[in-house]
Amino acid sequence: MTEPIIAVEHVSKRVPDTGGELTILDDIHFSLAAQESAAIVGASGSGKSTLLSIIAGLDTPSEGKV
Repeated sequence: MTEPIIAVEHVSKRVPDTGGELTILDDIHFSLAAQESAAIVGASGSGKSTLLSIIAGLDTPSEGKV
């Protein structure tokens, strides 16, 4: 198997909320090798942009690593 160019390992993102804590991402894990492609789809507010921001290094996960 080829070495992944992106590896997302057990990434979670939680933020403070008026009711305590809001979980945006919960235990996301996947990897992509060179020449593979993937689509990130979901409803509005489901965490797509947050996941991409974490992968790009613009945000930090509460748990896990990229």
